[in-house]
Amino acid sequence: MINNDDFIAILTFDGGSAAHAQGRENTMVSILADEVEVNVEEGKWRLYNLQGSNSLSPFFQTARGSRLLNYVARFAEARGLPGTVLSADFVRSVIVGFDEKRRRWLLGIQVMMENDEKPRFVELVRWPEGEDDQYGVDSHKAGRVLAEYLGWPLRLFGVKKATLAQAAGTPHRGPTGPLEPHRRADLDPQRVRTRADQIKLPISMEGIWIGTVRNGVALRLPKDVEQANGEAPAFNQCVIDRDSQTVRLLPPTGLLGSFLGTQGRVIKFQDIRNVELRQSIIQESSIRKDSDGFDVDVTNTRELFAVYLTLPEETVLLVQLRHQATSELARHRAKTRTLIDGDYDAEREIAYLRQHQLDQEHRDAVAEFTEAAALVIAAALSRPLAKTVVGEEPV
Repeated sequence: MINNDDFIAILTFDGGSAAHAQGRENTMVSILADEVEVNVEEGKWRLYNLQGSNSLSPFFQTARGSRLLNYVARFAEARGLPGTVLSADFVRSVIVGFDEKRRRWLLGIQVMMENDEKPRFVELVRWPEGEDDQYGVDSHKAGRVLAEYLGWPLRLFGVKKATLAQAAGTPHRGPTGPLEPHRRADLDPQRVRTRADQIKLPISMEGIWIGTVRNGVALRLPKDVEQANGEAPAFNQCVIDRDSQTVRLLPPTGLLGSFLGTQGRVIKFQDIRNVELRQSIIQESSIRKDSDGFDVDVTNTRELFAVYLTLPEETVLLVQLRHQATSELARHRAKTRTLIDGDYDAEREIAYLRQHQLDQEHRDAVAEFTEAAALVIAAALSRPLAKTVVGEEPV
């Protein structure tokens, strides 16, 4: 049995808005554990037996945002749960960790049926015996999604920080494109042109401007463009000239321009294979103490949206924007008033929901702008567009 004293960390995750959730509905995750499969698909978190009864229909499931846990009667009887449905209001947290006594990774929920009783651990999934790091990564992934769907924190016990870092899956980014595993979709030049024709120029965001010029398309960046992960365009103007069939990269004036030279760089159309729209998903963690003295590991997801020219020997960064939710948003979980919660503050919850909405609107605006920029640039070059996603996308 797992006691509350075993907890060494608590992870909280921001579930984001419904719009963001709908954008990831088609993502599917399947994790095999000890005689059980964890399946996450179409906004549902489900458990199936690998053999026998409930191998075709789930014996436990919940849907994103429903705040209801549905399970079969046999599962409830074995774990002392009521009926076949439990409200998430009676769940205090999702728990993942390595049980030293049984030498296996476990995933479960902390349930408190009465306000004056201690929460108890209800096991959902166990992994085969052994300290296999992959079991730790899989249990963390399954628990993280379940915690997000239920709207409760994810608490960890007996988990090494190295396992957490591996579970976070921070991608390594190479200088010549996404060399690490990634997802990719290609648009041919005709489809690129059709979609680019629907974009009304000029467009601008955060000091970046894209519009038509006499011989093609121009891109202008702010002079104080910041680096992100050691990568930033070494110019502040890009002119795509259809007449000369060249791309001219003009460095900024001033001290930086003097180092880079005033000639800039010229790239011929014929040397450009395609335009890449790359979304890099980077998970970062920081540890804090909560009011009960627990270590709190807040996991934030940072997204980089960038547009590159793909050349035979390198990729050239043209545009890069980023989005990251504030730490306060990442730590907070939206609550609904229940008989158990006596500290519910309606105005505070509405304010947080509004912050979530504004944060999601900014993320969507960044994604839409960089995609529009990539389409316009690819259309001007008459080149295909490769859309890549690097890193583990939230399900």
